[in-house]
Amino acid sequence: MGIGCKSALAARPNVLRGASHRCATGGAGLYDDSPRSREIIYNFARLRALRVEVDVKLALGQFTIGQAAEYLARTVPMDRRTAEGEAADFATAPGLGIAYEIGKMQIERMLAERRLEQGDKFTLREFHDYLWSNGNVPLSLQRWELLGLDDDTKKVDELTK
Repeated sequence: MGIGCKSALAARPNVLRGASHRCATGGAGLYDDSPRSREIIYNFARLRALRVEVDVKLALGQFTIGQAAEYLARTVPMDRRTAEGEAADFATAPGLGIAYEIGKMQIERMLAERRLEQGDKFTLREFHDYLWSNGNVPLSLQRWELLGLDDDTKKVDELTK
């Protein structure tokens, strides 16, 4: 029998305090709504989507590391050295590209839920401060603490029985 999030944490009311964090969570947003800021955000969204494609094709043997690097360099676009590093990362850690995209989706869902919960009191800065202050704590646990929603952790418990 596996240990799920809820049972491991014994439903403590404040589940995140005292957790160890190796590094800050990436993806915190820009507060500037300028056209250049939006362009940067769109480019990173495209990069995340292309990482998923490269991740899957490497895992299935449809890309060599060299082919993946060439694809990223041409399609993102990015310099060849960076593309080679990205391709090597995904070849050695299958699922990493997909994990980036899933994390983005989890953050967007939690952001929308928090915005609905707080209405006019909501500030993006406070939301980002919350994410940053909790480092790499799993988003399902952050969502449970921030919103009181434990449906994700219950799913983990069910799947690990």
